[in-house]
Amino acid sequence: MTPSFTIFLGVAEIAGGLGVAFGVLTQLAAIGLILIMLGAIQRKIFVWQTGFWGENASGWHYDLMLVLMNIVIACTDGGKYVLWK
Repeated sequence: MTPSFTIFLGVAEIAGGLGVAFGVLTQLAAIGLILIMLGAIQRKIFVWQTGFWGENASGWHYDLMLVLMNIVIACTDGGKYVLWK
């Protein structure tokens, strides 16, 4: 990946995390984080050949957990304590 795309992914992940944490555009932030985590899972499985639990490095189980948590957030509209929908 190019350095500019890596910076874009970092900024997008921080913005999505802040959006979910502070309740601002929660569904949009959760969907963005789902896409980022699916890209991370794809890279770990097909490029780095990492297993679910990983052997010498961390596997993709944590990324899958984050995807599932963000699916819940996206489907429940972020709950009742969101600042802006």
